[in-house]
Amino acid sequence: MSNIILGTVQFGLDYGINNALGKTPISEVHRILNYVYSKGIKTLDTASDYGDSEEIIGDYLVSNPDKKFEIITKVNSSKISLEKQLHESLQKLKVDKVAVLMLHSYDLYEKFKSKLPLFCQKNKGKFFNELGVSVYTNEEVGVISSDPVIDRIQTPFNLLDNELKRGERYADIKSKGKIIDTRSVFLQGLFFKDTNELPTYLEPLREPLEKLKKIAESNSLRMDELAIGYASSMDFIDNILIGVDSLDQLKDNLNVLSNLISMETIEAINMISIQNDNLLNPSLWKM
Repeated sequence: MSNIILGTVQFGLDYGINNALGKTPISEVHRILNYVYSKGIKTLDTASDYGDSEEIIGDYLVSNPDKKFEIITKVNSSKISLEKQLHESLQKLKVDKVAVLMLHSYDLYEKFKSKLPLFCQKNKGKFFNELGVSVYTNEEVGVISSDPVIDRIQTPFNLLDNELKRGERYADIKSKGKIIDTRSVFLQGLFFKDTNELPTYLEPLREPLEKLKKIAESNSLRMDELAIGYASSMDFIDNILIGVDSLDQLKDNLNVLSNLISMETIEAINMISIQNDNLLNPSLWKM
């Protein structure tokens, strides 16, 4: 469980294409956090623009001082100084320091790039331990790989945004000593959605999604088993970020973590190629 990061966007927002439950109630948030802690998952991922997720986590930490979570949070404004955004997040989280501070987009990295060395000199080690960037494209990963100021990236990886698209670039950045946290392992819940209910703009993914369902069925696997097993099989991935809507969903996801998938199955997944990368970027979906 130590390489699982719990995503908390659902704590603060109604998030996910297949989320029928909406924003997670605070009582359920506390049950989820108690459970993951008991299972050895000690890292939470949040952000300043995940609604009130930071505040909810902060209130939990104050009321549960025995629970020591590592926190990853992200700043997202290009108009406010990094120092101010960092300290606003620390205030909301009610902590003196976070494990990782991330820039929430490559554009934000470009905006602050020249200021990062001095920012780290003043704040790294005191208010955060590592600096990261949340990225989408292979081109962005390539630029980040050569920047010594950046310690880690958070980047997509899943059954469709797969090794065929990402493997070579991720192996390269991993070889340069940076940590790779992957997100979108369930592609925001798309893998669980009935293909007959796809919105029009995602219709081009119908056939690839049906191929994945057939691969899962032929291996007697649930879709979450296939998705987590696939990501877990990649040596270049350090941590896998999963988000959940409820405790029951979390338990289901964690129950399949140790299930391995065969090389034959991995090769079948790697044969699936999506030409339009925009279809794999939830930030571009017409919610």
